[in-house]
Amino acid sequence: MIRSYIKKHDQMSFEAKLEFPAKGKSGKENDDNFDIYLFLPSGLDINKHNFTNRDFYNSLKTNIRLTTPLYLLRNIVGEEKSPFNRLTNSIETFLSSPSPETEAEYKLQVKRFCSVFGVALRHEVNHIISTKNAEDRDQLIKKFAKNVKKVRENYKSLRNNINVPLPNSRVFAVYQSADEYQSLLVEKHIFTVISRLSLKQTEDNQSGELLDKMVLDEMNYRMERGYPSVAKTGRSNEDVLHRSGRLKKFIESNLFLNTDTKKEGVLVEQILFSIAAGIAMVFATGVAFASQMFYGNLSLPFFIALVISYMFKDRIKELIRIYLDKKHQKLFYDYKTNIFHQNKKKIGFLKESFHFEQYMYLPKEIIDVRNSMRSTEITEESLGEKIIHYRTKVSIMNTKETVEDFTGITQILRLNISDFTRKMDDPEKEVFIRTKKGFKRAFADRVYHINMILTYSDNDDVEIKPFKLIANRKGIKRIEKINLSGND
Repeated sequence: MIRSYIKKHDQMSFEAKLEFPAKGKSGKENDDNFDIYLFLPSGLDINKHNFTNRDFYNSLKTNIRLTTPLYLLRNIVGEEKSPFNRLTNSIETFLSSPSPETEAEYKLQVKRFCSVFGVALRHEVNHIISTKNAEDRDQLIKKFAKNVKKVRENYKSLRNNINVPLPNSRVFAVYQSADEYQSLLVEKHIFTVISRLSLKQTEDNQSGELLDKMVLDEMNYRMERGYPSVAKTGRSNEDVLHRSGRLKKFIESNLFLNTDTKKEGVLVEQILFSIAAGIAMVFATGVAFASQMFYGNLSLPFFIALVISYMFKDRIKELIRIYLDKKHQKLFYDYKTNIFHQNKKKIGFLKESFHFEQYMYLPKEIIDVRNSMRSTEITEESLGEKIIHYRTKVSIMNTKETVEDFTGITQILRLNISDFTRKMDDPEKEVFIRTKKGFKRAFADRVYHINMILTYSDNDDVEIKPFKLIANRKGIKRIEKINLSGND
C-alpha cells in the first residue's frame, strides 16, 4: 500500500510525500492511484475561470526519486546484507581491482548508506517524540544514542582503509563528504528531539545531558577533521547552510531519477477537435445546399441563410469541442512522465491531471467523508464550495533487475496556496471579551478552513485520509488530520 506523509512545508506551502512500492511478480506492472480533493470555500473566489490548468501546475512542484529502503537503526550495521556490509564489500572490491566501474559502485554504496542512515534516524526520532511515557522515552533515547554511536564508529573505522594514494581518484574525498554529512544528520535530529520534548519531566534529566553530549561530540569531531560545517558566534554562518545543502544534494544524487514529461493524448485531442469541426461543417454545408435548392443561386435570401449557417457553424464547433474536451479529460491525463533509472532503463511512468469537479460527480465515498468532516460548519456552506481534483497514477515495471535495485518510487508534491489567500480578509478581527468589570477589546484570528481529502488505491485496497488546512491571508497556520469517527 502507498505510504504518505503530509506536512506544512513553509508559510505558503504544504508537502505531500508519497511512496509507491515496487511489489508483485516480476514482469508485471503495479498501478497505484493517488487523488487530492481540495474543497475551497466560496469566499476565496477561486474557480475554473480565474484559476486555470496552467495556474495550478505553476503552483505545484513535483520531485520523483527512488524510495530509500527502511532499516531499523540497530540493523544498519551487523547483518549479512546490511547497508554497512554492502559498503565494506564495495570498498574491498574497489581496492582489489580499481576501475571506473568499481569506483562508481563504491560511491553509490557510500551515498546509499547515508540515505538509509538518515531515514532510520528520522523514524527513530519520530518514535521517541511520539512516546508519551517518560520512562519509556528515556530508555528509547539511551538505545538511540547507543545505536547512533555504533553506526558512526563503524563508519569512522573505514577511514584508514579508503585513504589510499590513487591518482585522479576522489574516493577519500567522497568518504569525507559522507562522514561530514552523517555528523550533520545526527546533530539535526538530536536538536529535533531536544526542541520537541520537555526533557525536564525526567528525574535527573540524564536524557537531556546525553543528547547535549552527542551534539557537542559531533561538533568537536567536525572541527578536529577540519570540516567547514561548524556554526560560530559572530558570523552569519551562511556558508554552513550552503555547505549543508551541497552535501545533502551530493548524497541524495543516488536517488535521482531521469524523467521525460510530455502532454498526454495530444493526437486524440486533435482528432476530437477535427471531429467537432467536421460536424459543424456538415451542418453549414447542409444549410447551404438546402438554401441553394430553395432560393436558388446569387439571391439575397440565399446569402442571408449562408451567413447564418456559418454563424451557427462556429458556435456548434465550439460547443462540441467543449463537450469532447470534457470527455477527453476524464479519459486522459494532462501529462505523462516516463521514469528512467540512472542506467537509462525505463522503470515506469507517472500520469497526472487537474480539473474542477462538480459535487454531483464526486464518488459516494468522498461525499460521505466530506459530510463527516463538518464540525463547526453550517451545512449550506458547502453548496458554494469549489472542488479541485488532482489525480496521479504511477505504474512501476517490476522486472527482476529493477525490483532488486530499489523498493519503489517516491513522489514529493509541494503545493503553494498563495493564489487561494489573495482574497482572504484581514488575519485579525476585533472582538469583545466579557470581564468582571464589563468587557475589553481583543483580537481573534480570522482563518479559513480548506478541507482536503486524499485517496490512495492500488490493485488490492483503497484508503481515504481527510485533513483540514487552517489558513489565513498570511499563509498556512496548521494542518489537522481529521478523525473519521466525527471528532476533529
